[in-house]
Amino acid sequence: MSNHGENIITSDSGIPLKTVYTKDDVQDINVEKEIGYPGREPFLRGIHENMYRGKLWTIRQFTGYNTPEETNERFRYEHKNGSTGFSIAFDAPTENGLDADDLNVADDVGMGGVSCCTLRDMEVMFEGLPIDKVSTAVIASPFSACALSAMYFVLAEKRGIDIKKLMGTTQNDLLLFTACCHLPAIIPPRHLIRLCVDLVEWCAQNTPKWHPVSIASYNYRENGLNAWQEVGLLFANAIAYIEEELKRNRLKVDEFVPTMSFHMASHSDFFEEVAKFRAARRIWCKLLKERYKAEDPKSLMLRFHVQTSGSTLTYQQPLNNLIRVAYQVLAAALGGVQSLHANSYDEGICLPTEQGILLSLRTQQIAQLETGITRVSDPLGGSYYLEHLTNEIEKRIWDYMKKLEDKGGLISCLESGWIHQESFQAMNKYQNQIKTGERKVVGVNCFELEEEPYQVPYFRPDPGTAQRQKEKLENIRNTRDNQKVAKTLLDLKNATINGENVMPAVISAVKEYATLGEICDVWREIYGIWEIPVGTSWS
Repeated sequence: MSNHGENIITSDSGIPLKTVYTKDDVQDINVEKEIGYPGREPFLRGIHENMYRGKLWTIRQFTGYNTPEETNERFRYEHKNGSTGFSIAFDAPTENGLDADDLNVADDVGMGGVSCCTLRDMEVMFEGLPIDKVSTAVIASPFSACALSAMYFVLAEKRGIDIKKLMGTTQNDLLLFTACCHLPAIIPPRHLIRLCVDLVEWCAQNTPKWHPVSIASYNYRENGLNAWQEVGLLFANAIAYIEEELKRNRLKVDEFVPTMSFHMASHSDFFEEVAKFRAARRIWCKLLKERYKAEDPKSLMLRFHVQTSGSTLTYQQPLNNLIRVAYQVLAAALGGVQSLHANSYDEGICLPTEQGILLSLRTQQIAQLETGITRVSDPLGGSYYLEHLTNEIEKRIWDYMKKLEDKGGLISCLESGWIHQESFQAMNKYQNQIKTGERKVVGVNCFELEEEPYQVPYFRPDPGTAQRQKEKLENIRNTRDNQKVAKTLLDLKNATINGENVMPAVISAVKEYATLGEICDVWREIYGIWEIPVGTSWS
């Protein structure tokens, strides 16, 4: 895009671009050391030697609405039509660690995600689905992550599945739910990271095929940040997790880092996004090898899921979103993704319809099976432009990471409100670019039409969800052994106060059908509720 008022062409993230790139732009690159081969350090070209020839990326749609019963139906529909992974979208009360019968959340139950209050809800959600063969992403906030992950683990054990073989991921991202999605009923970040890393630690020892954190720069990017800010925050967050675990002197880097995973965005500047994914892999390899002295190759491999950009989807001319999503899928695939969610074209106007989901699945399947992009590892590697852009993005990411560290690191930047201010400024800049026409958006500020040309179906959640979930909760409370529940919650309180890993106590509580709200109330009582630093003065 052009800089406003100047005859300079830049990428979407503001990187100045030449008209053409030649070998002179890459002459300083040590090809063997800095680019290398797929499956080898520095993993710029992919973490597997044969990439998609060996295994296609996982097709995983972010799904959840209303009740667990209805979400189960949607999962069945997706699996029948070719989805190769599940991904749970929880509603706001669940992410906040609040039960459906909490008086403060009555209007939010089942809206924008599924309500999940107890183990029973998780059991219903996955009834009849092959969780022993298909991986699941539990997209939980860091506050609800321990309890919701425990529900999934207990569900698997009740089915006779060895949890050491259980495949999946928990979101558990500290920054996502404190700076991007503002949750009003969670504990302060400096205590929240303790729970985040308790899950990482426990899973590294008990569920080696489970990724206990998926650090989600997708949401940072959706908050307006550019490509290099997105990845800079991604790794600042990862560093905070690593440092938290290492200071405990319980596990070494190579004993837990291989379980960490990441979740990035794919936006519309095609080559910038491909370059970003490649640069991120190289940075992770350097960071783990040089700063943390990791020796296991698995510690050096950046594994990531990608979601196409929801913020680029428009309610004007919504079928145009199909084209946007397809290009973003292509960028993610050529960037070396391991798992991918293609947004539904109708997400600019409603929760995805079955039609929207089917088209998203088909978009990925066509990319995998018809375009030929899976036949060669890193097919864009060696492009003068791409390699130069990859280097330029990497430099800017390192600089941004240093800026964060100079300000005291992630927790300090989060609790001071500095990260919130970065997002506010970025969002305002993005919107102003659209308003002035500096950033072109087809159907919004160019090629507009007086009448909407496409008629699309709408999806609306059932407003009766809250009542149904309340009734189920009441039944659970009346039929469980409440004395045992009280005992497990007391054990959780003691484990938390004593600095023990909380996961064993959480699992015991979940098995007795303690509710999500009851478990999270233990931590609210101990640590208090965090006031989001909106309106603070930043420097």
